[in-house]
Amino acid sequence: MVLSCADGSRLEWTIQAPASPAPGQPMAITIAVTPHRPGHALTLEYRIDGGPVRTVPALPHPAEPGTATRVFVAVLPAGLLGVVDCLPVLLLAGQPVSPSLATASSAGQRLNLIDAAPHPPVSLSPWPSPPPAAPDPAPCWGWSSQFLGTLTARVRKELVGPTPDGLRINWHVVAGSFIGPGLEASICEGATDWMRIRPDGIAIVDVKASFRTSDGAMIDGFYGGIFDLGPDGYQRALEDRFDPLPPVVVTPTYSTAAPELAWLNRCPCIGVGRVDMRALDVSFDVYRLAVGERLPGSAQP
Repeated sequence: MVLSCADGSRLEWTIQAPASPAPGQPMAITIAVTPHRPGHALTLEYRIDGGPVRTVPALPHPAEPGTATRVFVAVLPAGLLGVVDCLPVLLLAGQPVSPSLATASSAGQRLNLIDAAPHPPVSLSPWPSPPPAAPDPAPCWGWSSQFLGTLTARVRKELVGPTPDGLRINWHVVAGSFIGPGLEASICEGATDWMRIRPDGIAIVDVKASFRTSDGAMIDGFYGGIFDLGPDGYQRALEDRFDPLPPVVVTPTYSTAAPELAWLNRCPCIGVGRVDMRALDVSFDVYRLAVGERLPGSAQP
């Protein structure tokens, strides 16, 4: 499907799913943005049977040199059941420049996910029915996220080697930036991920970096998190055979003395993205999290 945006960009998207999608499987939606501009970010809105609108982030693929198009991928969660409407929403500097599900004239892409699992025959036993099963656990607290910015960096590999607590690789940042609504900074020299890869293929991220904003303010950043290289990722890392685009999830914290950026000091964040292991380019979006009120009907502690 194709959608025109208020800033002159165009969205084109396809769903990578079989003709009869099964509710038990996640579905990837590939979205192309043309032309892609600095400050663009993408989310995917969806709702089930006309219910509340939910949002998942769309993660960017590495930019292709010489082209104005940038490809993003969003994944609908597994287990959806019913009529699912979904629509990608393009953001520029944190503000939507394309319709949302609430404002679009049509439902966007519509999927009919029908439970095709066989149902057991009805029992004719004279014994009384067992008591109903307890309801599935449900979340207790509302929460929201706000796009803070996109970090991009090119890194240089420094192999330390196998140690008693895992394979050690230091990734030194050669150049990088953090760009978001009202915040633009470059990564200072010396930023490094002191990474440890466990035998199960999970790499533990340990980034320490400093940023200098366009106004000259300094920010320290600390990034812990998980870089999933797959079940055999440890052995392949020993052989320098990484997957081309593994996912990374981090939980950044920031510290600054600049009064105008003091809000960053108490800003809980999550970052989601991927790493191009061929070009050694890192790209992830950072979101500021806020905890809301207790959800109606949730169990009291």
